[in-house]
Amino acid sequence: MSISDENGVRIAHVGIDEALGRDWRKEQPDADLVRVKDPDITAWQPLREAGFTVKPGWITWLAPACASEEDFLMRMSRRSRRGARSSAAALEERGITLVPRSPLDSAQMDEFLTVYEAHVATLRNGVPFARRVRERLLERPEDYFLVRAEDADGNLIGACLCEIDAAKSIVRVRFTALGTGERDGNLARSLYLSAFQETRERGHRWISLGSDPSTYGHLVQPGLFVFKSRFGLFPVPLKLLQPNAHPVQAADEADLVLRLTALSDPSLHIAYDGDAATGHGTDAAWLFREDAQQDPALVVPLHLEVLSRDAEIDTNAYRAGFLSRTTLRVLDA
Repeated sequence: MSISDENGVRIAHVGIDEALGRDWRKEQPDADLVRVKDPDITAWQPLREAGFTVKPGWITWLAPACASEEDFLMRMSRRSRRGARSSAAALEERGITLVPRSPLDSAQMDEFLTVYEAHVATLRNGVPFARRVRERLLERPEDYFLVRAEDADGNLIGACLCEIDAAKSIVRVRFTALGTGERDGNLARSLYLSAFQETRERGHRWISLGSDPSTYGHLVQPGLFVFKSRFGLFPVPLKLLQPNAHPVQAADEADLVLRLTALSDPSLHIAYDGDAATGHGTDAAWLFREDAQQDPALVVPLHLEVLSRDAEIDTNAYRAGFLSRTTLRVLDA
């Protein structure tokens, strides 16, 4: 066993034999969770029986671009649809304009990073990932565009940086920056819808609201899961869309959370429900299985695990149509 500190969460890294051979909840090691990295699929069920949750390391949020914005709005929950429409009206009243800019250049990137890093600094456990990949992004400026939000004086108050994956016909919103006072969701919703419209005009089939760790309650919070799921997107294990992604993000993992000291209460796990699919692609036949008696179902069945100290917590806020089920795991205080 080895223990690492990852942005404030202490993780005990173990192999399958050790994971199955010890009573971790009774031992209570000096760790927030126990993790088996990239477990063989033959060990998934024994790990589950031992209390572990088997999940992709990271997931990507995906949706069809649709023929028009109105078609896409119909994918959203009713409340999100109302919010999107009212957001556009609110920004127009304030004189805010949304402007796509491409290709990416260093001046645009650095202006974006100024707003982005100030935004990340306000987040619990925020990590400035965009700064870390600045040079890599600028090596391929034609593969990126920005959607800038400018106030009436032309000042940048927010933006999203988007990556074009022409081979898979996907545009991914990689990073989002919101200025001070822009946390009510209006600007974020309008930035994303503008990026989706740019995607349609460029002729790409799929849109993505980026990739997140499969645990919501640490680097990302449960509210982000709610926002993205109600915004008309569904999660896909990142490794299926980007099999050559960084091993930390592409690998599956089995986690046993021992305490919520360093995590939010509640926290969420997007986990596999059954076995994982091994193929990858972005054609409709891969993403969905058609059943004449049912709505389309994801090829990769996923369920949501809600972790909390409160046995009476209402999990309805975290339900979504793409999930096979939602379960509650109660942890001791």
